[in-house]
Amino acid sequence: MTVTDDNKTGTNFDRKGFEKLLEDVRKGIINCIIVKDLSRFGRNYIECGNYLEKIFPFLNVRFIAVNDNYDSNNENSNEVLLMHLKNFMNDIYSRDISKKISTVINEKQKKGEFIGNWACYGYLRDEKNTHKIVINEETAPIIKYIFDLRLKNYGYTKISKILNEKNILSPSAYLYKKGYIKSEKLKNSKWTDAVVKKVLTNEVYIGNLVQGRTKKDLSENKERTRLDRDKWIVVEDTHIPIISKEIFYKVQEINNKSSEKYKSNKKCNNKNNENIFKGYLKCGICGKSLSIQRGIRKTVDNVNYFVCTNRKIGVCNLKSIREEVLKNIVFNEIKNQINIATNLKNIIDKNIEIFYSKQNILKLEIKNINNEINKIKDFYHTIYEDYTLGLLNKDDYIFTRGTYEEKEKIFKERKSILENQLEKLENNLIKENIFITNTLKCKNKKILTKDLLELLIKEILIFDDKTIQIAFNYNLGYKEIINTMKDVLENVI
Repeated sequence: MTVTDDNKTGTNFDRKGFEKLLEDVRKGIINCIIVKDLSRFGRNYIECGNYLEKIFPFLNVRFIAVNDNYDSNNENSNEVLLMHLKNFMNDIYSRDISKKISTVINEKQKKGEFIGNWACYGYLRDEKNTHKIVINEETAPIIKYIFDLRLKNYGYTKISKILNEKNILSPSAYLYKKGYIKSEKLKNSKWTDAVVKKVLTNEVYIGNLVQGRTKKDLSENKERTRLDRDKWIVVEDTHIPIISKEIFYKVQEINNKSSEKYKSNKKCNNKNNENIFKGYLKCGICGKSLSIQRGIRKTVDNVNYFVCTNRKIGVCNLKSIREEVLKNIVFNEIKNQINIATNLKNIIDKNIEIFYSKQNILKLEIKNINNEINKIKDFYHTIYEDYTLGLLNKDDYIFTRGTYEEKEKIFKERKSILENQLEKLENNLIKENIFITNTLKCKNKKILTKDLLELLIKEILIFDDKTIQIAFNYNLGYKEIINTMKDVLENVI
């Protein structure tokens, strides 16, 4: 079996190929690993040492590095020492080369040389000089179209919807179609507000090359971080623009005014009209989150609706639902849960002595079974001694032991059933029950609040016929209580 990690750094072990290798090792499929040299396995000397000295020996896996003449089955101490030294040198080398690569990349960016894997939407890498970009005649008109729509004061959402309705490929879908990226999940990706906004604010379209927006040290196992705007590397007039500077900066004025208006409205709305459903609502058709649309109907003041984010861009048909309608439905369901919890609490309090009595009976029966199991274990020793002393022949010993093993099996099965009953009895009826406790905390609430949702609800699904499915945090809690109560009280009766 061959496992590879193409285009992955050896400075860490967070690699799919390596994870697959470990998975097969744990399953026992692989018992020997062969690499060209230690640097191909990894360059973090601490991690490498941990795998080679502890993990692989524990899993009985042989490790061979061909060029380094290392074989874990050979216990020659000099080779082990040399292996540690090589791991250390590989680690130092990777850190050194990382810094050199970063310096080279930084210098190229400052010279206005393009270093990306592919050019942004509207451009292509120049075939004659891969450090330059040229206009893509196929997608450049789309960029112009987007800017034209924005000049007409179309919002990001409206623009993305128009593009999707016209079946214009999004940047990710276009890259997939052309074979630049292979990820299937991007095949049908759509235009979104964020993608449109990114296009409308990108200086590349006026001939400026903007690079170095993010940073990742190749020698450190850290996530890529986003840099502040003033740390970006911007080189002007490196390629032919698609959009004139006049149009671009007009659009930026529109963007800024729209952003200020949005922030102002959001600040105002947040003061008096918190969206308590944020993070809870999902579309029952496509699974996307629902966002709030405030004052969506101009004829009615302060009427808020929830809309699927995919419907906003024209790829879902879920109908909107009014905030007040949703609040009433959810609050009524919470009231139903409160009524159930209240009734169950009353029944438990009324019959608590019966439940304690049942608890004692179960504990006593479990204790008696444990005694019987211990007696059988003692008997095993007795008949084995009789067998070794010749008082029992082999056939009698096997027959007698088999008989008591069957009895032990029956006792253990019965014990497991009783312990399960005892656990349910104590968790559902005797100890404090989380379903009843948390639900009754909401008993005196008069309105639906964010706190109620956090306490009781996991998720709310909205379907096209306005059917609402609520997943409570303790959805099965009351059913388990009822079933346990039913089992105990029926046996008493």
